Amino acid sequence: MESQCIRVKLKAGKTEEFLAWARSLKDREPEVREALALEGMNAEFLFLERAQDGDYAVLYTRAESLLEANKAFEGSRLKLDQQAKKVMAETWDFATASQVERLLEFTL
Repeated sequence: MESQCIRVKLKAGKTEEFLAWARSLKDREPEVREALALEGMNAEFLFLERAQDGDYAVLYTRAESLLEANKAFEGSRLKLDQQAKKVMAETWDFATASQVERLLEFTL
């Protein structure tokens, strides 16, 4: 099992757009579960960090193979995944993406 946590700064003025999309996922749970299953993901957590220098999306993911999960996401034609790619492109400053150091991970 592999996991990662990344932190990406949100583009200036794009926090509310990002939050509206992220919050809408609660009402689309069947679609989200389908996408995660097709990607081989078994956990995904999305957080918002508000910092003095701006807002950040913090994304934790876990899969048997993160490389394979990412390939599946990138090649996905699911409507949800297409929308996710669009929202991330419009709201995330990928140049600031960094790995958050994992200290512990316990699963049952």
